[in-house]
Amino acid sequence: MMINLSKQQTDAAQEFAQVTIDTLKMPEGVHPGTVVAATARMAGTYLFRSFGHKLSGIKPGQFVLSVQANEQWPKLIQITGDCLAKIGIEIDNTQAGIEIDPKHKPMLEFLDTQKKLEPIYAPIKERYGFSYQEAAYSVAVGTALMILHAKDFLNPNIAFNIAVYGFVEGSKTAPEQVDISYK
Repeated sequence: MMINLSKQQTDAAQEFAQVTIDTLKMPEGVHPGTVVAATARMAGTYLFRSFGHKLSGIKPGQFVLSVQANEQWPKLIQITGDCLAKIGIEIDNTQAGIEIDPKHKPMLEFLDTQKKLEPIYAPIKERYGFSYQEAAYSVAVGTALMILHAKDFLNPNIAFNIAVYGFVEGSKTAPEQVDISYK
């Protein structure tokens, strides 16, 4: 099943990707596994927020199982995979789930990623008038852009595995409540 994205969603994907790079850049540059995981986690976080779970008694960072997550997170993989195919990056499905070298693993934990990125993603989401689901799909496109951006430093199959893990993590982990009021 093809998921149709609006031009606004693909345009916003560029912005989500760029602010991720700008925010997570270190003096020595950008760590590919970290930025790929970060965008994937945020796509998952927006998807999680779209479910409208009542989180009383649930602590940020706690795993939350839901039928919605099980049904919806694979759409993020599909969007990212479709985008990669359109830009000429073929993902080898036989590489799914291979062990990721520690040097490529994200350098930020899930909640740290979400706390850094959600406040700077919020103005983009608001400017485009996206629902949480629309934003999730847009950020999934941004994840494909990150994989493309990192392809000379991180094998796209490994990057895709990092992204898949990030989508699952984001869509099944209670996020922090963050202050997304902006000036």
